[in-house]
Order: sequence, then C-alpha cells, then structure tokens
Amino acid sequence: MTAFQTMLQTVASPFREFGPVVGLLYAIDRVLSRLSVHLRLYAYEFGVQPIFVKPLLPASMRRQLAIREIKGDDPEIALMPVRPEVIAQRLRRNATCLGAFREASFVGYMWLCGPTYDEDEVRCTYSVSPVDQAVFDFDFYLFPEHRLGLGFAALWDGANEFLTRRGVRYTFSRMTRFNLATLRAHHRLGWRPVGRAIFLRAWQLELMCATLFPYLHLSLRKDNRVRLNLRSSAIEG
Repeated sequence: MTAFQTMLQTVASPFREFGPVVGLLYAIDRVLSRLSVHLRLYAYEFGVQPIFVKPLLPASMRRQLAIREIKGDDPEIALMPVRPEVIAQRLRRNATCLGAFREASFVGYMWLCGPTYDEDEVRCTYSVSPVDQAVFDFDFYLFPEHRLGLGFAALWDGANEFLTRRGVRYTFSRMTRFNLATLRAHHRLGWRPVGRAIFLRAWQLELMCATLFPYLHLSLRKDNRVRLNLRSSAIEG
C-alpha cells in the first residue's frame, strides 16, 4: 500500500465509521485539537431512559456483583480516574456515586445528580424535568479489566433499583456522538434522544449550536453558562 493510499484510508476512516455528518465533525475536532489544546469541537447527544422496576438481570447473575453507594471518605474514591478537585466539587453538590463490586474487586461506578448538572467540558448546565422524578447520570466508568463482563448491565440494574426506591422514573445523560459503542449500549436500555448540541471552543470563546432552546449561544467568560432544559417527552410521548 502506498503512502497516498494510506493517507486516503486515514481521511476516509471517520466517515465510514460515523457517517458523513458526524464523520466531518470528528475530522474537524481532530484537526483543531492538533493545532492547539485550546481548540476543540464537541458533538453531544442528550437522551433519557426509563427506570425499570423489574430487574434487568436474572437472579443468578445479579448475585455475582454487589451494588452500593460510595461515600466521600470511602477508599474507592481515590481509585477513580478523576481529578481530586472534580470529585470534591461533585460531593459538595451532593452528587451520588454508585459502585459495582465483585467480591473485593472494584468493577466500576456511575454518578447521579439532579435537578441540574454543570457540564465539565463546556460552559453548559443541564436542567432535568420533571424535577421530582428525574436525575442526570454522568461519568459511567468500568475499569478496563471488567469491560467484557456483566459490569455494564449489573451497574444499571443496581442503579434502577436504587432510583426506583426514591421514586425516580427517568434518568438523563449526555453522550458524545463519537462514542458509538456507548450510544448503542444505552439504546438497548431504552435510551431515547431528546436533543443535540455542538460546541466550538477557541480559547475563552465558546459557541453553541443546539436543537434545544436557546439554540445558539456565545460565551466569552467562564461564568457565562448556557442552560439546556432536558424533558422526558421522548418517552412520555
């Protein structure tokens, strides 16, 4: 294979994987990020999924992993690949962390909060509704050695049980449109899209274009955050 053919394959690869629109967004982001660490293009999809009352897994599989809440002083906090100041901020905002365990092994975790969540990649705050029946889930993480097992389904099974006891019916989340595997996995759990947004970041400037109100937003300061309201109409309808 010639150098030219190799280059063509590299250029065409994201378009084959993501399709023409998302492939173009991915290519733009890759070019921008190579030019400067202060240049990025974020392509998000927002969705909602129902909280199932019935278990997602049979009893024999549910017994293989234990799901429990992780508190701020638990040793598992230090094992998370998240900056300490970010963890501290989540705890100050009373976010809840659920962890999955197989005997003594820490399999993975997820965070939950509501009724609002401040995005940590761009200047955006998500507001979920109905307030008393919805939460926002984020930072779903499985440690690499557990990604081929039951971790994903078991953690969601435990989260459903945890949230059902608290009267929660919906959970919202933000996905990058470049992570097809995660999108497909959530769709299998009943996840439905409620909106999309693209953020262009160039040093202090952030420009948003979204399918949700206010549709367009320009931010030049760190304290100027846009708010996107996420509603459960995709499932209720």
